[in-house]
Amino acid sequence: MTAAVLTFAMAATLAAGPLVTVKPLVGESTKGALVELTTSKVVLDGGAKALPAAELMWVEFPAPAKPPEKPAVWIELLDGSRLLATSYTTTGGKAKVELTMRQSVEIPTRAIRHVRFREQQTPELTSQWREIAATPATGDMVVIRKTSTRSVEQGDAEPIMVTEQALDQLEGTLHDVGPDSVRFEYDGDKIDVKREKLDGIIYYQPAKREFSPPVCRLIDAGGSAWSLRDVQLTAAGLKAATIGGVSVEIPLAAVAKVDYSIGNVAFLAELEPDTGGGDLAVSLQPLAMSYKFGRVFRARPGPPLGADAFRIGGKKYDGGMSLHSPLSLVYRVPEGFRWLRALAGVDDSVVSPGRFDLVVLGDGKELLRRAYDGQATQRKAEAIDLDLTGIKRVTIVLNPADGQDFGDQLDLVDARFTK
Repeated sequence: MTAAVLTFAMAATLAAGPLVTVKPLVGESTKGALVELTTSKVVLDGGAKALPAAELMWVEFPAPAKPPEKPAVWIELLDGSRLLATSYTTTGGKAKVELTMRQSVEIPTRAIRHVRFREQQTPELTSQWREIAATPATGDMVVIRKTSTRSVEQGDAEPIMVTEQALDQLEGTLHDVGPDSVRFEYDGDKIDVKREKLDGIIYYQPAKREFSPPVCRLIDAGGSAWSLRDVQLTAAGLKAATIGGVSVEIPLAAVAKVDYSIGNVAFLAELEPDTGGGDLAVSLQPLAMSYKFGRVFRARPGPPLGADAFRIGGKKYDGGMSLHSPLSLVYRVPEGFRWLRALAGVDDSVVSPGRFDLVVLGDGKELLRRAYDGQATQRKAEAIDLDLTGIKRVTIVLNPADGQDFGDQLDLVDARFTK
């Protein structure tokens, strides 16, 4: 077979790739058959549409034919990759992981930060786990979940028994992890600890490792997220390497998204503003009320209160922020980023829109002013596209136009800094 025929056959094979949706930093999404995917570009439809990765937010793949299995193990790698698995065992320094998409991968235990065998079901346990994981150690750790009961007095009423859970840790050396027990060396003795007694295990890292920023993130349909330095499309799937040096190949049927926004986009909903947040300086709320008035006025990294999604003019949007006047948010522009982009509009869930002004300032200079008059004609998403060259801080302001703030609610959809 000639080289030309081989090239044609390979191109035909790749052209039969999955139908994906590519969302760029600017403009509408594009759909097409995936032909090529690397850290630098994405090619659709036989090469007719080559898109530089630096101009992309993400590539979305079709939903899998089979739903993922329920996770029973939660794994975090040193490079920040987070895996959802159904089983975890180790032998001789190598971990065998069964992901929720029914795929088996092998990972060196030296690349693993910690493994949890139980889901953190309360904020208290989550906080305890994070504190233990951040504790300086001189060896591996097993983390045990302890359950206790205590009596709580209720004045004249009968006391009640309360069940409480807490985490505790032991420091030693981890050996092999089996399906039912963990071989752990503690104080010179090797013991088998039942996994049912463990909340998780934490691997000791003698030296802190520094990693370069990931160029993209691969997310599978089961929820696992890999922080990558390299990725390419093959006939079998996506062959990738994490920034921590772990190699993996994910079948195309199990891929949900390749997210390039990690290096190209900083979403405001994920950033902590330098100042502001929507709290009222003065509140007439009774102290005994558990539901705070201020919740209405805080900037929300999600839909308005009572809404299940962002909807503007009958169209549904996935992510963004819900703002309510009076409000002033100040964000530091990330280094290397030049644009502020978003879609702004009154959410369909707002029954009686108010009258207010949206103002965007760059280092105190007005960049945009938009008035909302409460009319139904303004129930549409309008683009915000501001050049921030040379600007260090951006301020987003919502001011009541009539001295009242009833209905002064605005959706800021996909609000983001981009390069």
